Amino acid sequence: MILFFHQWQGELLKLFARRRTYIGFGAFLGLEIVLLIVFRLQGVERIFERLISRQGQAFGEYYSAITLAQMILGFSVLLLGAIYLALVAGDIVAKEGEDGHYRLLLVRPVTRLRLLFIKYLTSTCYTFVLIQFIAWTAFLLGLAIKGWGGGFFVMIPEAGILEFYQWAEGIERYALASCFLAVSMTTVSSVAFFLSCFPIKPAAATIGALSYILVDLILRNTGFMDNYDHFLLTKHMSAWGRIYAEHIPWPVLVRSFTIIAAANASLFILGTAVFESRDLKS
Repeated sequence: MILFFHQWQGELLKLFARRRTYIGFGAFLGLEIVLLIVFRLQGVERIFERLISRQGQAFGEYYSAITLAQMILGFSVLLLGAIYLALVAGDIVAKEGEDGHYRLLLVRPVTRLRLLFIKYLTSTCYTFVLIQFIAWTAFLLGLAIKGWGGGFFVMIPEAGILEFYQWAEGIERYALASCFLAVSMTTVSSVAFFLSCFPIKPAAATIGALSYILVDLILRNTGFMDNYDHFLLTKHMSAWGRIYAEHIPWPVLVRSFTIIAAANASLFILGTAVFESRDLKS
């Protein structure tokens, strides 16, 4: 077990030693700054002022740091986050195969399953780190603009959620939602990881994963799959937003995240089967 953690540590160090690993962090930090500037524009503030005032609440109280942070998450994470998660997870297996590193790695007494499991854990860890970075840097930037305190206004139209919370409960909901969002985004990493196990270029694995997620999202948003949307992964990935409902629908969340877990496990098993069948030593 100690050797396993040493190997995982080495894989993490190898991942975070690459410059491209940090592209997503820099891109999101830049995006957050731009969005916060846009949200400060008078015309944009008036839109939110009307939304909040129509519900009989004070705009000055509920247009707070945590409200701004949640709007950034809602606007950007699924599409832009998918790009950088697919970039890392699509590279993590395919890149070393392209460079011929597996001939050396598999000389050691380590199974292919163990090697892949460590790489999958690494990509999952990266997913959690990136999503938490996005969530809390957005919150900190919001604090720099609006300061501490106030209420929390959250609106998610597709889930029929429009709620107001006090500051303490709002932070609790926001922290819990960021954890569920990180779990849901592991689906993107899993799709990219699965494609990375094939004998293809890292760029092909990244583009393939992004294509699948975008097609899934388009089918869900066009309405053509309304009667079959339970087959679409983005439908279950979006369940994280239900954490903001006044009464959290735990049965719905358990069902969606069980499906996400099952999809992730299936993709890892299929990817392992493909990787085991490859001739890496000749």
